[in-house]
Amino acid sequence: MGKRIKLPLLADAWSTRAEGSSKKTVPDKKPSLDDARNRLGGRTQDETLAPPGIGPGTIVQVLANDGSKHVAVVVFANSTEVHVLIDGTKLRRVPPDAVELNEGATPSSLSKIAADAHVFARLGEGQPVRYADDSGGLLGGKLVEKCRYGALVVRDDGAVVAVGFRKLWPATSAGAA
Repeated sequence: MGKRIKLPLLADAWSTRAEGSSKKTVPDKKPSLDDARNRLGGRTQDETLAPPGIGPGTIVQVLANDGSKHVAVVVFANSTEVHVLIDGTKLRRVPPDAVELNEGATPSSLSKIAADAHVFARLGEGQPVRYADDSGGLLGGKLVEKCRYGALVVRDDGAVVAVGFRKLWPATSAGAA
């Protein structure tokens, strides 16, 4: 059907190491910006345009190698490849001619992913954003580099964090209610 792609998980950068009788969670190594960028699918700057109607957040059907069709959400697309999320867990990279717009019912779980992908597609570099951290809190920052499945965000303290597209939204202005 296409190439399998692993979505970024912040927990992958951590391991548990026993010290004495207690266990501590420590990083294996300090992640670099290149590592974070690669985990988020790579930068999307200067991409060629996707086929009309096949943008992030579009609900499509993907043709599998066995001839069956799967309902999926487009999370990234350009003129040569479309990255789709099937069942909310399986990310595949397929050629544009392997997808068609979904005319049938859409599972509610995919509708939520589609909404998140659509919001993410409208974000731009330099824009103030809000993102959910690992503890569920909402933090603010500035989107500094947009990638296929998320973005690098600089926090107010100057630290750069990698945030997946499902946890990233435009910041509300002070005057908006």
